[in-house]
Amino acid sequence: MRLYLDTADREAAEPLLATGLFAGVTTNPTILQRAGKGVDDIPDIYRWATDAGAGEVFFQSWGTDVDSLVGRAERLLDLGPDVILKFVANQAGASACRVFAARGQQTLLTAIYDPGQAMIAAAAGATYIAPYLGRLKDAGRDGIAEVVTMQQVLTATGSATKVLLASIRSVGDMVTLAQHGVDCFTMAPAVAQDFFTDPTTAAAADTFEEAVRQTAREVLPG
Repeated sequence: MRLYLDTADREAAEPLLATGLFAGVTTNPTILQRAGKGVDDIPDIYRWATDAGAGEVFFQSWGTDVDSLVGRAERLLDLGPDVILKFVANQAGASACRVFAARGQQTLLTAIYDPGQAMIAAAAGATYIAPYLGRLKDAGRDGIAEVVTMQQVLTATGSATKVLLASIRSVGDMVTLAQHGVDCFTMAPAVAQDFFTDPTTAAAADTFEEAVRQTAREVLPG
């Protein structure tokens, strides 16, 4: 199981990265914009994310043609060894993805909305695809079913490409898709916090702490 934080907000990301439970950070130009950042801020984001414990930091190359995408991706790789390249799943993006996958570089094709795009990603040698679950649902489609189909296509064909689910709005959706073999998820920090907010668990923790207060004789350090 690999969990990622879909954000460029340092204040929101660092406490969650400090738990050691999240493998890294995923970004795209829209996420940068929401955090008041732009592509010029990418080097700084890489520094603070890796300093905070991110083992993988996903940055999306930009441009409308293969040469632009490849050139900018090369510059992203210069940031350090923990960069994973993202490309949009259009013709130029898939072609650029293939260039880097052929070199053994980890890659992700993003903005996946159709199971057929999973086949293109597999042909390109992408490490990951990122289906946008919430946006599929917003379009009136059965997002869960379509992502399950993508997972089935990759599994049935023996592809090494993995689903890294994005646009997640609930822990419940992750649980449902994990039951179908999806094991990589990237989510906003607010969704990630929902893993830790079960009220019954909180009540149990309080009960345990109260039991310690009533019975402890301070025989243990701390």
